[in-house]
Amino acid sequence: MRRSLRITGMLAMALAVAHCGGNDVHVTTDRGVVPSPGTFTGFLSDGGEIAIDVGSIEAISFECHGEEIARAFNPPERIELDGTFNVKFKDGGRSFRVRGTFIDNDHVNGTVDDGDDECDTSYNAVRGVDGFPTRTPTPAITPTGKVTTTEPTETPTSEETVGETPTSEATVTPGPGATETPRPCPVAVEVVGNAGAKKVLDTGWTGFGHDATVVSDGKLTFNVACSGTTRPCGTCDVSGPIPNLNADHGDINAHRCSNDPSKKCTDDSACTAPGTCVYFFGAPLPLSAGGVTSCVVNQINGPVSGTANIESGAFTTSIKLTSKVALGLEPTKPCPQCLGDKTANDGKQDGTCSGGARDGQPCDVNGTSPITAFGTTSLDCVPKSYVSNLAIDLDGTSAVTTMTLSNSSPTCSAMPSKKCFCPAAGSQPTQPNPCLDDTSTPSVDESLCVPKSGGSNKGICPALNDGQCLPKEPFRGCLGDGDCPVAGDKCQQVPRPCFLDNGLVGGSVTAIGKADPPDKNGLSNPTFAALFCVPPVAASAINAAAGIPGLGRIELPLASKEILELPTP
Repeated sequence: MRRSLRITGMLAMALAVAHCGGNDVHVTTDRGVVPSPGTFTGFLSDGGEIAIDVGSIEAISFECHGEEIARAFNPPERIELDGTFNVKFKDGGRSFRVRGTFIDNDHVNGTVDDGDDECDTSYNAVRGVDGFPTRTPTPAITPTGKVTTTEPTETPTSEETVGETPTSEATVTPGPGATETPRPCPVAVEVVGNAGAKKVLDTGWTGFGHDATVVSDGKLTFNVACSGTTRPCGTCDVSGPIPNLNADHGDINAHRCSNDPSKKCTDDSACTAPGTCVYFFGAPLPLSAGGVTSCVVNQINGPVSGTANIESGAFTTSIKLTSKVALGLEPTKPCPQCLGDKTANDGKQDGTCSGGARDGQPCDVNGTSPITAFGTTSLDCVPKSYVSNLAIDLDGTSAVTTMTLSNSSPTCSAMPSKKCFCPAAGSQPTQPNPCLDDTSTPSVDESLCVPKSGGSNKGICPALNDGQCLPKEPFRGCLGDGDCPVAGDKCQQVPRPCFLDNGLVGGSVTAIGKADPPDKNGLSNPTFAALFCVPPVAASAINAAAGIPGLGRIELPLASKEILELPTP
């Protein structure tokens, strides 16, 4: 990509949109600033370039694997009073989200995420329209006195002098009396789940409930209590949830009445008894397994607890969920949808509920499914009734968590020679996975669950294939292309997913988390991992299709942001 062409294109887009929300002075807040108008240019952490036109956010352009992604916003997207912005858009059918914080009038940093998880990255940019800044490595002193390079600092330069300074090593001696302002420890943290392709949500033993999608924008905020106030903070206690700082201004307002989530609340007085003021874990979740659809509304039941190491990014949490399960409205519409609302989580009910308890009433979109047919969902638009309220212990970690079968594990009701992780309940059968031949001798099983690829913790049944309409409607079963109504979809045979333990003592299932140390701006991208048992519901069709009671697994990439000061109540 030619930098000069990209800058020219960005300026042209900026001139093409109506300027609104800009001003000639910047407003300083405790977290960042609202900058004066201008163009910010810089680099992505993967080596690409980025440009942002500002009055409000008027246009953004960046590279994704060498491809130019560009978007002008009309009307411009807002910059919050704390200097942050959060915009979503589509380019070439792909979804992108760009977040950032203007840390002063001339510097901005943040993250870029795409729905396919192909170019998730961070960036730093500076004010200037004459070209891209030169990358100059910042020296960092090691215990041996050597200097290695860390994140580059950026010095504006003209187009002709763009280049990268090679990484080098040298010996330096700190100046006498040099001091550094201590970095404060966070008092809270914002966490939002990534609905992209790298997430894992597997439920039940049949395999039909594996590789499920999650909806976007499920942000939660938690208190962080450290023993000290400045770095190093060490391991701190996590509790909450607490209200999202930008609720109804770009973030979901998850604080609602338990018996009517369309009612927002700050305490129980706003709710009609026996309802109470609780937090919800994102928007209603549309699911499909084996041709049977359901809608799940996840309510956080009681306080969340846990610990987080601020320096390493490692964490453990305990979340108790009440998962309210409803039968899906129709095959391509598991949950009621919020239609016609153009801006999610702005607090304005510009949409209309389609189906559910508030059919025809106004709504604000709270989340979007990666599956186009499942659409946009909202806590303003919930099902009329539920078949069951499931208690889910979602104890998660940033590490690898493992469950291993032992002689004391429950016997599988449908295969007495096998062991299962979760106990049987009522008449619902349990078994390890769909691959196994139902024999009493494990050694003569026709087929076992095997790793999906070398070293993967995901399994497949080699001898059991299902037709799926791909790539757009994987929930739709098919025998031929004629069964796939969406343009571009083809009927493809896909091996059935499965858990790798195969019901054998010593067999195990893992969920892979990841700790990610926060950068100097408190941004990180860890992965939350958990294994849990899913009880059956009072709908035999859902139980049979998904294979519950059974094991559940989640590996959810997160975008996390430290908060150094909370607003005064």
